[in-house]
Amino acid sequence: MKIYINTLGDFDIRDEEKSLFNPSNRTYTLYKLLQYFITFRNRKILPETIIDNLMTSNETDDPKNVLRTQIFRLRQMLKKMEEKHTDEGNHLNIIFANGNYSLEIGNAVELDIDTFERMIDQGDSKRPHESDESAKIYKQALELYKGTYLSQNPYEVWLVPIRNYYSRLYLKTLNRLIEILNDQDKNDEIIKLCEAALILEPYEENIHIHLMKAMLNIGQTQKAREHYNHVEILMNKDMGLEPSPAMKNMLRKIQNHIVEKGELDIVRLEDKLEEGPDSGATLCDYEYFKFLYNIQKRKSYRNNESDYIALITLGKSKIPKHDQKEIEKWSQNMIHVLSKSLRKGDVFTLWNDTQLLVMLHNINYEGLSTVESRIKKNLFIKCKESYMDMQIKFQPIQSANSLLKESL
Repeated sequence: MKIYINTLGDFDIRDEEKSLFNPSNRTYTLYKLLQYFITFRNRKILPETIIDNLMTSNETDDPKNVLRTQIFRLRQMLKKMEEKHTDEGNHLNIIFANGNYSLEIGNAVELDIDTFERMIDQGDSKRPHESDESAKIYKQALELYKGTYLSQNPYEVWLVPIRNYYSRLYLKTLNRLIEILNDQDKNDEIIKLCEAALILEPYEENIHIHLMKAMLNIGQTQKAREHYNHVEILMNKDMGLEPSPAMKNMLRKIQNHIVEKGELDIVRLEDKLEEGPDSGATLCDYEYFKFLYNIQKRKSYRNNESDYIALITLGKSKIPKHDQKEIEKWSQNMIHVLSKSLRKGDVFTLWNDTQLLVMLHNINYEGLSTVESRIKKNLFIKCKESYMDMQIKFQPIQSANSLLKESL
């Protein structure tokens, strides 16, 4: 029976039936050591090199003895994993010879990074003459990339060059696949591909540009414009970056496309796309809101950001019976109020006539009551005698699934 090791994203060791990975306080250092050996598999490694990378200077007075003990325990753990498998000894074996340690990976082990690189090489070899087959293989390879290499260990210095290597390989393969799909005019596929990729690589400008180009190609001008706003805010708030020449060129393409289609006067477009930092929140459709929500949810886990989802519902007792015009008027008033009451970088969408969803970026819990008061106050000022009350519920973005179900 084979053992499967996943390193792209969350670390896992599985057989064909279940996960064999059981992390605990007692096994943490052992799995960390195993991950180190997997990263440098089939190489000879000096004990001093392992100690320098995995142990702090004040951790022990006898690091070599500690390392020998850890490797003994790791061998026992690996042996226990193999007990139920008929290919015992053909999985993971730690060898010590001539003063060096090395991890030998047997034929009964399938390591995702080896499969990842092998499939990319296959796709590259077929790319010049068999583009369809090459695209198929590239897609399969990209599906293996579920996040940065050993993403659960974000602060290990020794991981940085390896992590960057696989990230660059993923992006290179993604770009090659997009080139093939672009030649075949498969813009819908490019959009799906880019949206999935941006959940993993939200700051990769080139993916954003490919996405906006594909949107323009199928006439989704409004979505391309909304996405440009999102990228500009993302780069400025999170990284302090102004739009690059490539992004400015993309803005001109969006402007030209809208003018050519006669959809909007270019002066109004420039006003919208080049607003100041306090110009208000952005309205988008529900599908695009879900896309941004998925990106931000993953990013908030990784960067420990404080983002919230708000569900705004028209009070049931206030809904005029059989008066759809009044309900529609409330929805339009809410769009106006949210655009003026929230910050640039926040986004919202209409779920239905009586409910709206809002994503609030980088806000602490204490600030939520201020947001609620401001929305209700501004709605009252705008509507006055026709004011209809509402309920606003907030939930941290990481646990917002239950709140989102209330809007279904």
